[in-house]
Amino acid sequence: MNPIDRLTQAFEKFPGIGPRQARRFVQYLLRESGMARATLADDIKQLGTNTFQCKQCFRWSVKDGIKNSLCSICSGTYRDKGVIFVVEKDADIDNVEKSGFKGLYFVLGGVVPLAAEEPEKHMRAKQLLQRIEADGSQKILKEVILGLSATTEGDHTRTYLQEKLMPVAEALNFKLSSLGRGLSTGSELEYADPDTIANALSSRS
Repeated sequence: MNPIDRLTQAFEKFPGIGPRQARRFVQYLLRESGMARATLADDIKQLGTNTFQCKQCFRWSVKDGIKNSLCSICSGTYRDKGVIFVVEKDADIDNVEKSGFKGLYFVLGGVVPLAAEEPEKHMRAKQLLQRIEADGSQKILKEVILGLSATTEGDHTRTYLQEKLMPVAEALNFKLSSLGRGLSTGSELEYADPDTIANALSSRS
């Protein structure tokens, strides 16, 4: 396979990108200078060498020259460590931060398809439970917010997690809440504006 078709197929694997958009990306790169393409290729390589995944929230972050295990949010002294905001993916965190939220996060890494027979294969439910039990046993956990998108799969995942976490919330005495319907049905958290997220946070229940 030639490099144009190979790269087109690679772009098609990106979320929300179809064959025609993928082909446009390749055509754009062909029009760019060799230096621009080389810089892009180097940036892609750097993703593997200069980034790490936080061991607490599973968010991807850039290394700061020292041995990292926690991202800047999880290690931040100004954060409210008693509140955990559970999101589907890293991109959701950026918008939530703009809304003024000052707690911590946990990235599920996905949602549960409606017909899934083994839900935990699609997200980090086991790791979330371990995180909650660890924080809860230290008496620092006050609330876990399920900040999932207002989509069919997001709602399905929220229901699944509520069933799993409610007994733990009662045993460890913390609040389990979900975002209010400031988010319109069918919308993803990644694309919601900060004011909408702030309203959903204030009306959570």
